[in-house]
Amino acid sequence: AATGWPEGNGAALVVGHQPALGRLCALLLSGSEADWTIKKGALWWFTNRVREGETQTVLRAVIPSELA
Repeated sequence: AATGWPEGNGAALVVGHQPALGRLCALLLSGSEADWTIKKGALWWFTNRVREGETQTVLRAVIPSELA
C-alpha cells in the first residue's frame, strides 16, 4: 500500500528482511502469503500488466547476491 502498487505509475524499490520479504513475494505471485525463502542480497524484479481486465504480477528476473 505504501508504494501505491499495482496502481502506481512509477517504479518502487522495496527493501526489507525475512520473513516479510518472502511473504510479500509469495503474495505478489500466488495471491496468498507463504513462507518463501529470499536469499540475503538477492534482487527480485517484478512488473505488472493488465490482461482481460485483470492485473497480473510478472516476475521478470531474480539475481542472486553473487551476481548483483
